Amino acid sequence: MNLLLLLAGPLFIGATFALMVLRVEPFANFFYLCAWYGLIFTFDQLIRRREGRSLIVRCGPGFLLVLFWSAAAWYFFELVNLRLQNWYYVFVVDHPLARPIGTFLSFATVFPGIFWIDHYLSLRGVGASIRGRPLIFGESGRRNLQLVGLLFLALPMIWPTYFFPLVWGTVFLLLAPIEYRSGRGLLHQLEEGDYGPLVRMLLAGLIAGFFWESLNFWARAKWIYTVPFFDRLKLFEMPVAGFLGFPPFAVECAVLYRLLVWHRVAPAFGAYSEQKPKRGAWGGRMAAVVLTLLFSLGVDYYIVGPVIVTSVTPSVEKIDGLDQGTRGALAERGVNYLTDLEGVGGDQIWGTLEAALSVEEMETLRRVSALYLHQGIGVEYGNLLVGAGIGSLETLAELEAEEVRQRLERSAPGARLPTLPQIRVWIRRAPKEE
Repeated sequence: MNLLLLLAGPLFIGATFALMVLRVEPFANFFYLCAWYGLIFTFDQLIRRREGRSLIVRCGPGFLLVLFWSAAAWYFFELVNLRLQNWYYVFVVDHPLARPIGTFLSFATVFPGIFWIDHYLSLRGVGASIRGRPLIFGESGRRNLQLVGLLFLALPMIWPTYFFPLVWGTVFLLLAPIEYRSGRGLLHQLEEGDYGPLVRMLLAGLIAGFFWESLNFWARAKWIYTVPFFDRLKLFEMPVAGFLGFPPFAVECAVLYRLLVWHRVAPAFGAYSEQKPKRGAWGGRMAAVVLTLLFSLGVDYYIVGPVIVTSVTPSVEKIDGLDQGTRGALAERGVNYLTDLEGVGGDQIWGTLEAALSVEEMETLRRVSALYLHQGIGVEYGNLLVGAGIGSLETLAELEAEEVRQRLERSAPGARLPTLPQIRVWIRRAPKEE
C-alpha cells in the first residue's frame, strides 16, 4: 500500500501527460493543473515515507488555506504584471466559470509546491551544516531594508523595462523586518549565522521553478514570457536568466507564509510553527480571508481575464475566413476547436479532411490553423491579423512588429490589440520562407 501511494503521484502525472498528448479532455486543457497537484502529492508521499506522516494530513482541512493564500499571493504578482507585462496566458479554457476556477487552482499550487520541496530537502539534511558570519539587523537596518523594498517596488512601476527584476525582492524586503518582530524568522537565523534554511529555500525555489517551466512547456494552456533583453536564450518558455528569479521568490513566499502562520490565519507545519500567544478574534481572521478573497477575485476579473489572458481555446465557429463547407466538414468530424487538429488524433482528422475538401479549402484551413495556433495567437488576434491583410505565418514573419501593430491599429481602431513584445514573439518564432 505504501509503495502504491508513493507511485501514485508519478503515475498520475504520466497518465495526464499521455492524455494531454492524445488531446483527451479535460486533461488537454488542464494538464498543467493536474500535473502540479500530482507533483505535490508525490513530494507529500516522499515526506510521509521519510517522516512517517504527510504534510497534507498534518494540515488537515487547513491545507485548503495553504492553497487559498498561495493563490492570493500570486494574484499580487499578476497585479504587478499589469505594469511589467512580462508574461501572458494563452489558450486557457473557453468557459466563463471554468477559466477563473482553473486559474485560482493553478495559482494555489505555488506555496505547497515550494514548501513541500523545502520540507523534503530539510528531511534529507540539505543545508543543515551551512553556517557563516552572523549578520546583525538593528532597528535602523531593518527600517532601511523596508525603504529599499519600497524603492524596489517603485522603480519597476516607473521604468519597468529596466528595473523589472527588482520586483522579485520587494516582498522580502518589506515583510522580513515585520517578520523579525513576529517570532523567529529569516533575519533571526542570519543573525545566528545559520544560513542553511536560506540556502535550502533558495534551492527549493530553483527546483520548483524547473518543474513550473518544464510542465508549462508541454501544456496547451500556458504562459509565454516577454521579458526585455533576455527573450532569445530560453530553457523551456523561460529565458535562462529568468531562473535566477525563482530562488528569491521562494524566500518571499516563506517570509509571507510565516507571517500568516504567526497571525493564525494559515496552518502551522514544519518550519512554520510559531504563532502569536494570544489567538485573535475569529471575526478579524475571517475578515482578513474575505478581504483577500475579494482582492483575488477583483484582480482575476479586471486584470487576469481581460488583460493578461490573451487567448482562449480557439473555437472554429468564431474564426473569420473559413467557408461553410470547411466548417461543415470540421463539425462532422467533431472538431469544435482548432486544437483538435493537433496531436495524434489530429493527424487522422487531417487525413479524412483531404478527401472531403478541395485543394483550395485545405490550403486555407492549413494556413488559418497554423496562424491561429502559433504561439497562442488565438481567434481574437488571429481575426485581427487576417483583417489587416496578414493571413499567414509566412506573411507575419516578413514584417516588423511596429508595422504589424500599425496595420492592426488602422484596420481595427478601438479593438484590444496585442502588445509589441507579444508581436515580436510571434515574428521571432514564425517559420521563415527559404
